Parts: sequence; C-alpha cells; structure tokens
Amino acid sequence: MTDRMTFVHISDTHIVPPGQDAYDTNTAQNLRDVARRVREMALDPACFVFSGDLSNHGEPDSYRLLAQIVEEEFRPFGVPVLLGLGNHDSRLPFRQIVLGQADASDESEQRYYAEVVQDVKIVMLDSLVPGQVHGLLGEEQLAWLDRELAAGAPGGQVVVLHHPSLPRGVPRPDDYLLRDRDAFGAVVARHNVLAILCGHSHVPTFGLFAGTLHVAAPATAYQLDPSIRDGGRGLEGAGFNLCTVRDGRLMVNPHMLPSSQRELYRHFKTFTAMPAEEPVASGATS
Repeated sequence: MTDRMTFVHISDTHIVPPGQDAYDTNTAQNLRDVARRVREMALDPACFVFSGDLSNHGEPDSYRLLAQIVEEEFRPFGVPVLLGLGNHDSRLPFRQIVLGQADASDESEQRYYAEVVQDVKIVMLDSLVPGQVHGLLGEEQLAWLDRELAAGAPGGQVVVLHHPSLPRGVPRPDDYLLRDRDAFGAVVARHNVLAILCGHSHVPTFGLFAGTLHVAAPATAYQLDPSIRDGGRGLEGAGFNLCTVRDGRLMVNPHMLPSSQRELYRHFKTFTAMPAEEPVASGATS
C-alpha cells in the first residue's frame, strides 16, 4: 500500500493554435513553464492529472500543439499523463489527434476512465456538454462512477472532473457549476474518496463537498480575480497543485509561477476599484 505519493494537478491550459494567443498571454509557453518548474522541484511526480479545458476553442491545431507539448515536456518524466475534458474542449479532435482514434465520430460520446497509480485509483470523469458552459455527468456516467468507487483501491481514490460542485468564493449570479452535483455528491458520499479535483474557475479553491475535500486548481493559462461578483477579470499568471497522498489523506499545495498579475481582460458591469466611466472590454467565460 502506498505510504506517500505526490502527483501534479494541472487545469485550464487553454492551448490555442500556433501563432495565436489567448487574451494577450501565451498559454502554450505557460504550460511549458509549468513543466520546467516541476523539473526544478525536489520531487518525483507519480503522474500528471489534467482536469479539462485543454484547448481554448477546441481547434484541431490546438490539440496538435497540446500533443507536442505533452510529448516533449511531460512524457519524459516517464509517468502517466491523465487527460480530462472541459467545456472549452471538443471531443472529436481530441480523440482523433491526441488519442490517435482516427475513427472517432460521435462528439456526444463521453470519455471517462480510471487508472491506478501506485495503489491510488484516479477516476477521470467527463462533464463536458457541447456548447454549454455548465457541466453535466449524466445518469450513465454516475452509475459507472458508483460501481468504480465501490471497487475501491488500497491507496484510496481520487475523482477528477472539470466542473466544480462548489462556487469559487464570493457570490456571483452564476458559477457555471456541475448541474447534477447533488446526484454526484450522493455517489461520492457512499464511498471512501480522498478528494475531488476540478478546474474551471481559474483560481485555487478549497472546501468540503459530500464530506470530501473539494479542490479547484489554479489555471496554467491565466488567473481570474476571485473578488469579482458580476462578470470576470483575467490576470496574467500560471499555477498548479501538488497533491500528496499521505497517512490516508490527500494534502494539496498550490504553487504559482512568478508573474506580473497584469490585467488581460475584463467584462463586468460594476467593479468598485475602477472608475465608472472606465471602458468595458469583452472577455471570456470560465
């Protein structure tokens, strides 16, 4: 049984096709910088877990670049790289290009699976709903999750999906959460789960959900200002979580790369720190 095991939780890479940028930041270079930082750290990661929004808009060329970065920066660690999907992703180009499934033809077909890494079972879920910002697992996937968690694992179990079931902090009109989170929570509560790991919010968030640690990772693409109540404000910055299974628990250490925290975009109606006449620019959702 694993006494201690550390892995890296990465989320919201938002890779764009070569020659483009996302909101005035180089998301591909940010992801490479994360890999470089992990190489510099005094640890041997057991695996890398990506919790969705791999691509910014699901373009085939973005997945080609993602596959190249994974091959050049993450495969050399010699450990599993587990990839999940988010609302910005498209299943078909992901399957065809990243997974090499040339015959994939159904965009609605969910991709969920489990892999045991050093006696710890990591369950990767698919909450993507094409064309929607919210997430949904659905009855079939939840039934599979129930069976998978019931089987257990000697070192414990971790559930990974893109959409959170908890809001990121201050009240907002809509946090674009998992729509069937009550049913999801009921499944999780029936089993021994070390933690739920997710992304989507572009800010590290911790809380309890269904009696289990619920953790959202900082994005590698850019951060979001957690104080904004209506709209969004993107800030330069990349981060990831170090997750350690130790003594039957999962501990999480958020790690942020040095950055200017300069504003990349904003779209909101009111923000007290800004003059009312300040022009409002269009931006992106989580």
